[in-house]
Amino acid sequence: MAIQPSFTWNFGEYLRHFRVNGGNHNFSTQVKLAKHLRVDPKKISRVECENDSVDIAIAAKWCKAVGWYEGLDLLSSKVGLDPFELVPVNPKLNENVLAALNNLHTQLTEALRAVDKLLEEERKAQPAIARGVYKPNKNMVMYKKEIADCIPAVKTFFYANERQNRIGMKEIGAIWNQQALDDLVAMPKIDEFRGPVIL
Repeated sequence: MAIQPSFTWNFGEYLRHFRVNGGNHNFSTQVKLAKHLRVDPKKISRVECENDSVDIAIAAKWCKAVGWYEGLDLLSSKVGLDPFELVPVNPKLNENVLAALNNLHTQLTEALRAVDKLLEEERKAQPAIARGVYKPNKNMVMYKKEIADCIPAVKTFFYANERQNRIGMKEIGAIWNQQALDDLVAMPKIDEFRGPVIL
């Protein structure tokens, strides 16, 4: 799948901005980035000027190379890979670990309060669910949104860590993946879906 030039999205202009102004100066020139992506430098120029399409895999590699992680979020949102379709956070808010931690603390605290409210509501709803007459309480939507606020807050924390050279997301991901495999919560192979899942 290719991302076509679009004046409503201006993805090529974003790619140019973060190539020049992003955190990784190893790829600040079109020639260096083209070599890394294994494409013609003219292709980089055409994409940045919104005169050519770019493959999603190349666009994702481009975003990672220049340190524009929010570009991956934008890609995921625009091409339907993110089930929430959340817009990316402003990269300027993803640069300071302490600020990100303070924000994460606030969001988690609010999310825990929301979880308490949702648990209370869910317990009350069980008889109606059992009878098949349950109707969702629309007043609970904002509590669910409080939980969703944790998604960008967690990303902000890790993007800031990456930008301040604290710890890489790949390293955290590798630890998480290994733990998920050890705890049997990782996506199983297709033939393993036949057995029961115990949580």
